[in-house]
Amino acid sequence: MTKFSKNFFNDKEVLFVGFSSKNKPFCMSIYKAMTNNGIKVYPMNNKSNSNFDIKVYKDFNELPKVPQSAFVLLNKNNAKKVIGQLKDKGIKKILFQSKMTADSEILNQCQQMGMETAIGCPLMLYGSGLHKLHGFFGGVK
Repeated sequence: MTKFSKNFFNDKEVLFVGFSSKNKPFCMSIYKAMTNNGIKVYPMNNKSNSNFDIKVYKDFNELPKVPQSAFVLLNKNNAKKVIGQLKDKGIKKILFQSKMTADSEILNQCQQMGMETAIGCPLMLYGSGLHKLHGFFGGVK
């Protein structure tokens, strides 16, 4: 596992897996913080998300391109289901939201598949206020 840092999304593109209306304010704050920092975000959720003002892709076939990096905001069970698909589509790096999203089993599975992983919230690096302070104390640089 890699430490989350500003170099994690060095290709300036990310697939946001689990972009949900259930967590709309949180998802939108991450989306805005990343796009404001020059990162192209491709939000994806296989359920309908018609209440967003941005395009939320339902599956890989809808994406204009698949970036090499992903941010995963799913529960552990759904994260376990999606990592094989991410690998098959060319994802090389995955940032998991928290240890509640990715346990050691998931991280080991990603490592065995040759994918780089990190755990952290994008707002710790790209956000402001308390998020940025949390990132400072968490060693995110």
